[in-house]
Amino acid sequence: MEKLKIVIADDDASSRLLLHHTIRLFNEYEVAGEAGNGEKFYQLVLELKPDIVLVDINMPGLSGLEAVKLCREAIPSLQVVFTTGYEEFAVEAFNISAADYIVKPIERTRLFVALDKAKKALQLERSLSARNRQQHKLSIKSNNTYLYLTIEDLLYIEKEGRKTILHTKNDRYETSESLQDLEEKLPDYFYKTHRSFLVNLTRINKIEPSGETFLAHFSNSQKTAHISKLKINEVQEIIESRGLIK
Repeated sequence: MEKLKIVIADDDASSRLLLHHTIRLFNEYEVAGEAGNGEKFYQLVLELKPDIVLVDINMPGLSGLEAVKLCREAIPSLQVVFTTGYEEFAVEAFNISAADYIVKPIERTRLFVALDKAKKALQLERSLSARNRQQHKLSIKSNNTYLYLTIEDLLYIEKEGRKTILHTKNDRYETSESLQDLEEKLPDYFYKTHRSFLVNLTRINKIEPSGETFLAHFSNSQKTAHISKLKINEVQEIIESRGLIK
C-alpha cells in the first residue's frame, strides 16, 4: 500500500523533529517535507501535493490558518491537522474543515488518532469521487460543502478571478478548484475554448462572432461562453468530426 504523504509546518525546529520522528513509527505515512513558516509551507504544498498536512497555527508572517486556506484553494481534498499550544483557535480551525486539532504537547497516541481521522476522511472522499465518476457525476467542494453535479447538466465552467464557476442551465456553483484540475476529471468533450472557459461541446447549439471573440450558445439557455479566435477552428472541427451537436 502506498504511504500517505505528509508535510509538517511549524516555526519551532524541535516540534518539527518530534513530529517527524513520531510519524516514522507509523507505517501508513511518510514525511515528504517540512517548513518553518507559512510562506514556505504553501510553496511546499503546491510542489509536493501531500495528502495530509500538520500545521502550527502561530507562525511568523503567514499564519497556519491563512496558509491552509490558500492551500485548500489549490488542493481541495487536502486533509489538515492543526497543532498548536493554544485552544482558542479550535472553532476557526474546524470552520475550514480541519480533520483534527491537537494542543501541544503532542502525545504519540493522540497524533495517531488525528492522522487516522485524516486518512479515513481522505479515503471516503476518494471513494465518493470514484463512485461519482462511474455514475457520471462530478464532485466539487463549494464553501466547505461537497456537491455532486451531473456532468451532462454542465454547460461550461468559467474562471472568475480566484474562483471557478460551474454553470448549468439554471444555476451556478462556485469552487476554488482550478480549470485544469476540473478538466482532468471531465470527459474529453469538455474543451478549453478560451483561457478562462471550459465548455461542454455537446451542449452548444450555435456559435457567433462577438467583437474580438466568439460566443457559444446553448440549448434552452440564455447563458453564453467565450471561444477565442485561436480556438474557433479547432472547436468547429471537433464538433463536426465527432458529431457532438445535440
